[in-house]
Amino acid sequence: MSSVKTVRLPKNLTKAIVHRVRTEKIDESTAIRQLLALGVEDYAVKLYREGRVTLTEAADLANVSLREMVDILLAHGVKGNIRLDQQKKALDFVTSRVT
Repeated sequence: MSSVKTVRLPKNLTKAIVHRVRTEKIDESTAIRQLLALGVEDYAVKLYREGRVTLTEAADLANVSLREMVDILLAHGVKGNIRLDQQKKALDFVTSRVT
């Protein structure tokens, strides 16, 4: 679902949009959407790092798959926040299903 929003942009953001339009040879609307997506991605990483959202919630916010979110987190230097007892429980669950 998309929606139309009207916002006032500070000069520094406008400068970044214009730069992206010129260097990527894309239209202004696309540049704005791409830059917003990057910001949302960083926001999802921040929330995950702080333990405020789960991996699934972060991926949903960033509109990417779980695998992509893991790669994004690793690229930002964020390691998993799964505790050892959670890993053991998951392994026990998987093992009980296999045998």
